[in-house]
Amino acid sequence: MSDSVGGPAPSDRLPDTLIEAVDRLGMSELRALMSHVEQRIESLRTPLSEEIEAEAAGELLGIENHGVYALVRMRPPGPDGEVSEAEPASLYHVSRERGLDGEESLHWAYLGDIRNTGRVRCKNCGRSVDETVAVCPHCGSEDVEHTEEH
Repeated sequence: MSDSVGGPAPSDRLPDTLIEAVDRLGMSELRALMSHVEQRIESLRTPLSEEIEAEAAGELLGIENHGVYALVRMRPPGPDGEVSEAEPASLYHVSRERGLDGEESLHWAYLGDIRNTGRVRCKNCGRSVDETVAVCPHCGSEDVEHTEEH
């Protein structure tokens, strides 16, 4: 048996006893096994924020980790390769992406430049909110705090 890219199928890389044990599981047990395997894989991975820090080409201003993706504020290098305070900060959506070879890499999606890097955070839930609101739309708290971040 082989997979779609011509290599051995994943089951060919597993011990027969494990495959036989998995084949005997029912639906609820298979779901529990999938959850366990996903947690195990996540525990073995380098944290997303560490991968971003290692790969970023520019000055990192902040990483807001959301589990499977992160929002990254960064001042990218200019044409000369140097980071300049005059350059606007940019916002990126960064996630892991699996290539055809099965290897994971970071996928950086540019979301736009940030004109004002100050923002309002809810003291209760910690999420970003629009600076014009008085009540957090995420948790309903009226306790928001304006912070200047560069």
